[in-house]
Amino acid sequence: MLANDNISETFGIPAEKLIGRPVLSVVPHSKLGKFLLDCGESRSKVLELEVPSRAGRTAMTLKITAVRLGAEAQWKKKSNAATITKRTGEAKLLLFENVTDRVILEQQFVQAEKVAGMSQLAASIAHELANPLTSITYNLNFVRDSLTSLSNREAEEALETTIERINEMRQLLSTLSGFVRHRQPKYEIADLHELIRRSIAFISKDAEHRRIQLTLSLAPAPLVCEMDQRTINQVLLNLLKNAMEAMPIGGTLAVKTQLRLPDRDHQETAIIEISDTGIGIEEAELRKIFRPLYSTKPHGMGLGLSFCRQIIEEHGGEIHLASRKGIGTTVALMLPLRQQDANE
Repeated sequence: MLANDNISETFGIPAEKLIGRPVLSVVPHSKLGKFLLDCGESRSKVLELEVPSRAGRTAMTLKITAVRLGAEAQWKKKSNAATITKRTGEAKLLLFENVTDRVILEQQFVQAEKVAGMSQLAASIAHELANPLTSITYNLNFVRDSLTSLSNREAEEALETTIERINEMRQLLSTLSGFVRHRQPKYEIADLHELIRRSIAFISKDAEHRRIQLTLSLAPAPLVCEMDQRTINQVLLNLLKNAMEAMPIGGTLAVKTQLRLPDRDHQETAIIEISDTGIGIEEAELRKIFRPLYSTKPHGMGLGLSFCRQIIEEHGGEIHLASRKGIGTTVALMLPLRQQDANE
């Protein structure tokens, strides 16, 4: 290992003591070991990792860029020139950048957004619960004050309305709980195609009732994926439900999968596309569609797509949405087949 003065200052180790020293002895991190092994597959790669504190050194976040240079050169000085005497193997140039301050600022920004979001969420909950609570209070007072003179039918109607309002509040709180409560994902190997088939079967009767045609186009090979089946199933059902609600007079709901082979920027990934021929979304609304509490539906709570994005990103994946007003919407999920940190 050869190093300049900047990296010496970053790690607090004199430059002369870094010469010939293995990189992993300076940054002993399992991710860095895997990263260095993978560098032979592409010309350059980037890794960002947290380095814990050690004796005489505070914790930091490093951005590491690896560039494959080809054969390693041994140099021999002759006068003021340098000549290559022989080539011994492949060399890699590692650029270390201490991005701790940037990461801290990003975390503070995210925290500030969360606080602001929770304030909006509290206001939204108060608004959503106010109407059913008022109705419940009215109905219960009505039943109490009129108990002796009320007919069975009137009492039944009042109680049915009360039960409906209670169920509305339970649904709101259940959705909110799933969105806010942090639950450690339970990763297991499963057939993604089988999970999709079960989701399609679950909504098939509702789709038939809504005059919606379902089409399914699966990749030729099974997509065996390491995932939390419960939460991924929730994501699929949420997106399928959104697609059906976007087609009030019927239409076509298409689900398609494909496998994206690994490259220098991505690992092996399953791609799931859910498309509808519904009302579509205005271009101005697309930029806000994943924000918590934002909804294009008149009575929507704006938690569904935020929840979906949260789950997919927890799996190391991505979610993208494309839509044209009056044409339809396509949601694409990119889900890595393996969870790199699941067992580390």
